[in-house]
Amino acid sequence: MTKPNKSCNTNFKVLATATLIRRFHEQCSLDEIYDKAIRCYETLLRVIQTPETARNISALLNIPADTIKYYAGAIIDILLFNNNNDPYLSFGLNRDARLSDVSRRWKSLIVLYHPDRYLNQKIFEEKAKKINELYEEIQKLEKNKINYISFNNTATQSPPRSRRIFHSVYLKYLPLLIIGAAVIIAIFSILLLIFNNIFASSSISPHGGKEMVFQVIRIARYNLMDIITYFPDYNSLQTMIKGLFLHAK
Repeated sequence: MTKPNKSCNTNFKVLATATLIRRFHEQCSLDEIYDKAIRCYETLLRVIQTPETARNISALLNIPADTIKYYAGAIIDILLFNNNNDPYLSFGLNRDARLSDVSRRWKSLIVLYHPDRYLNQKIFEEKAKKINELYEEIQKLEKNKINYISFNNTATQSPPRSRRIFHSVYLKYLPLLIIGAAVIIAIFSILLLIFNNIFASSSISPHGGKEMVFQVIRIARYNLMDIITYFPDYNSLQTMIKGLFLHAK
């Protein structure tokens, strides 16, 4: 069952490549070549390398096999030096291609256009140089893609450390700030009340003024005692504040 399926797939690729070569012979647009060549790239290489594939397409199109081979090489050259400067298109691969597929395609191209096979022909030296540059560019792009994915995964899995550190470091000092603020407010209220009574009355007896001061101090002391008795210890105040912060989240 596997062999017939493979044979059908090969025949389909040959027909698709024959259609592309016919359109190239009819001088189709570059966009059409870019669109269809990726599906036909592997067969185009076979046309250049194996005379049998060139003869099969020649029989379909009624075009000489040498011309078919020339057209296939010209299409490969157009892709290698494409106007989009797309290294994946140059290799006839999609952007989601695996590195193993990129490596295989690079080996096929570098073997086909290696300067040692075409002595004293500078154009093949340029092609080999271009193929190596494209391969290095794809490797860099794939490496950056892997680093980007790894960075995003690390960022999503890591907890917000700065926020956690802020709460753990500064939250323990918040009860002291609240108690200190309450004491300052109480003292300010005492002084305000004393000066208010002093300036409200032009004649205050020494004993009356002293009694008034003692009374104000007693009131302030009772207010502070209410705060302290409501929170019997520092830990209970800190526990209440943590509860408020957790509820706010």
